[in-house]
Amino acid sequence: MLTNGRSTQPGRTFARQQRLHLVDRQLLGAWASRGQPLWELLPALPASRRSPALS
Repeated sequence: MLTNGRSTQPGRTFARQQRLHLVDRQLLGAWASRGQPLWELLPALPASRRSPALS
């Protein structure tokens, strides 16, 4: 779920129950400025879903 605002506590609770990832203003800014894939910035993404390191 993506917003250019902030999520409320009930919204975060709902997202957790529905297994949704929240992208708020702060994370959206980091995503836009760093040029990294979003899955590398999401804190709750299981390690097995992360992209393998490039050598």
